[in-house]
Amino acid sequence: MKFFMRMSKAELIRRYTVFMLAMVVGAFGVTLVTRATLGVNSVACFSYVTSVYFPITMGMVNILFNTSMLLAQFGVMRKEERKLQIINVLMQIPAMILFGFMIDVCMYLTRDFHPDAMPYGYAMCLLTFAVGSLTIALNIAFQVIGNVAKLPCDAFVMILAARINKKLGWVKLSFDAFLVLTAAIMSLVCSGFTEIIGIREGTVLGALLIGPLVQLLLPYFAFFTRWIERAKPSSPEAA
Repeated sequence: MKFFMRMSKAELIRRYTVFMLAMVVGAFGVTLVTRATLGVNSVACFSYVTSVYFPITMGMVNILFNTSMLLAQFGVMRKEERKLQIINVLMQIPAMILFGFMIDVCMYLTRDFHPDAMPYGYAMCLLTFAVGSLTIALNIAFQVIGNVAKLPCDAFVMILAARINKKLGWVKLSFDAFLVLTAAIMSLVCSGFTEIIGIREGTVLGALLIGPLVQLLLPYFAFFTRWIERAKPSSPEAA
């Protein structure tokens, strides 16, 4: 809460502008990776598989999944942490709703885009996957620059890592592996043990490539950081 109290209104608006842009960009990236049919990223696996086998959209599943992660944060937090973090947790709600809604919008707008049916199908799928992965990396870079809120699934991993005193990287890797395994089991059960959908080489490639891509992109969008910095109060009285 102190973090937000130190901000001017203009700075807060600019940070949330960049963050909301990140949600829109991220939804488009997830859509492109899904349309590439080479395997979706770990966090989207469960949403995608559920939307294939049940009459519910991918975006709606994403909202429900993030809602469960939001509630899980309260289960992991200590009592005193819940009081201190309540504002930060509540600010995740509009983020997850926008993200899920934009996934459904992007999936609808690209409903006739099937790179696997185009000439040089696999090459087009690879190109679509590459652009989608780059877009997801851009979404993460924007979230880092905005630095105001997180999606509940990401926030849960950070809180869990701190609670059990384990390195964030290992907890994130374990969490992602659990989501992929859950999606694979669901796919097997729902298909009568005949197929696994949504998990292919792209799932592994995304896990390996997106992190380095974020680091590569961050310097090119430093102008957003400078734009936010210019809105900072020059003195405590100015806030």
